[in-house]
Amino acid sequence: MKPKRTLSGYVLLVGIMGLSIVGGILAFQIYSAATKTQVTTEQSTLIKPLDGQIDPKVLSDLQKRRVFTDSQLSQRTAQQISSPQASPGGNINVAPEVSASPSATK
Repeated sequence: MKPKRTLSGYVLLVGIMGLSIVGGILAFQIYSAATKTQVTTEQSTLIKPLDGQIDPKVLSDLQKRRVFTDSQLSQRTAQQISSPQASPGGNINVAPEVSASPSATK
């Protein structure tokens, strides 16, 4: 007669198999995430490598720009605060009011 296995032996066997399955799935997910790239083949062909050179035209354009001092900026903002409705030409943009008087018609 064969000796019977106890319930704890089966629980141990199922537990070890379950842990090995979960461990295998987890290891596959980690390997897949580490080796897969997010960049498609089209994106990789369109990406330009950085060469570290700056176009001289851009540098000359930067030198030609107008530079404002702090006093000029504060003076301009003070003018805008004191007369917010004035346009840059100095004209005040006010629309004429039109009042229509109701008339009875038959």
